[in-house]
Amino acid sequence: MPKKIVIKFKEEKMPKDIVEEVPQLEPEVSTIETEAKLQEKPPESIVPPKDLEVSIVKEAFDRYDALMSKIQEVKIREQIFQKMLLEQDISIATIREVLARWNAMREQIVGESASLVEKINAAKSKLETEFSNIETELCISIVELDTLKYKESSNVSVPQELKASLEAKVTILRQELSEKKKKIRELEEMARTISELPKKIYSLTTYTELADKLYEELKEKHGAKFGPRVDESLQKNIETIVQSKGIPREYAIILIWKEAQASSVS
Repeated sequence: MPKKIVIKFKEEKMPKDIVEEVPQLEPEVSTIETEAKLQEKPPESIVPPKDLEVSIVKEAFDRYDALMSKIQEVKIREQIFQKMLLEQDISIATIREVLARWNAMREQIVGESASLVEKINAAKSKLETEFSNIETELCISIVELDTLKYKESSNVSVPQELKASLEAKVTILRQELSEKKKKIRELEEMARTISELPKKIYSLTTYTELADKLYEELKEKHGAKFGPRVDESLQKNIETIVQSKGIPREYAIILIWKEAQASSVS
């Protein structure tokens, strides 16, 4: 009987280095979870942070403050010089020369104010655009919030996270709207002040307190002599000095007061 022939096949093994590993897939995040995470985010301002605010607005405020400081400096110089004139003998020529310096400073301030008006108007335009954007976003947010409240009052379930987020956003937007409105009003007032500067520069930079005080003293001194006509008499005397000496009213009053003091002593 013939022998059975058994054929054995060798099992081929795949080399380890060519076996591909199947990458493990990350579990998918549900749409509901994604929306929940988005709702948990705090509301963000729709305008740039204050420290990133476009420099044109800050520049307008800074330049206005600097110009107001220059106006005050001229007034301080007037005050100091008037006190000096009251206490010392200064020639009319020197008085006029010193006052010419103050007038040059006034002209420089008026010249600087022209370009400042443009800066203020540009800053105001920028803030008005931002105000409009915030107001629009605020209206939309209020409508969305009230819609949720309406649904809630009808016993319809609403996402509480979304409701809280909208409430916080509305609060922030209202605050930002109020701040922008305040700055716009300040810029409008600044623009009015600057536009009137050429006409008011002298009154804004002139120190009058000393002259007013001395004038009242002169009225009291000469009241008995001139009676109800004391003001008329003093005004004529002051105007004569102003015209003949070519100096402002305040300085004329100081000179008249000094003359009256000298005559009373002698």
